[in-house]
Amino acid sequence: MTLRLQIIVIVVAVLAILFTVLLIKKDRLGLRIAMPWLVVFVLIILFAAIPSLMDWFSGLIGIYAPVNMVLFLAGIFLMIIIYSLTITVFTNRKKVRDLIQKVAYLEEKIKKEESSETDDR
Repeated sequence: MTLRLQIIVIVVAVLAILFTVLLIKKDRLGLRIAMPWLVVFVLIILFAAIPSLMDWFSGLIGIYAPVNMVLFLAGIFLMIIIYSLTITVFTNRKKVRDLIQKVAYLEEKIKKEESSETDDR
């Protein structure tokens, strides 16, 4: 990797971190969802700043080419993101179901009170 490419990758990753932090501060992105992205951006900066680290790490795991290591890490990252979003969707689905039940209960209660007031008159 050339020095120019290293600098470009590091600058883009730093900008991505700043943008992610800005979204968190504006409450447009949850910290739990943003954490894996922030970790990836930091790893990108680390691997761009020290290219030999990718060679060492891929050799440690037993992957022969660093390019294959990038694809392997991308696959793991995508699985983590999908798993995290699946948990979020399930949690939100439960919350929506509970809210629907509460609203239905309150609507029924209001109807009963209205009908009892009408009967009392």
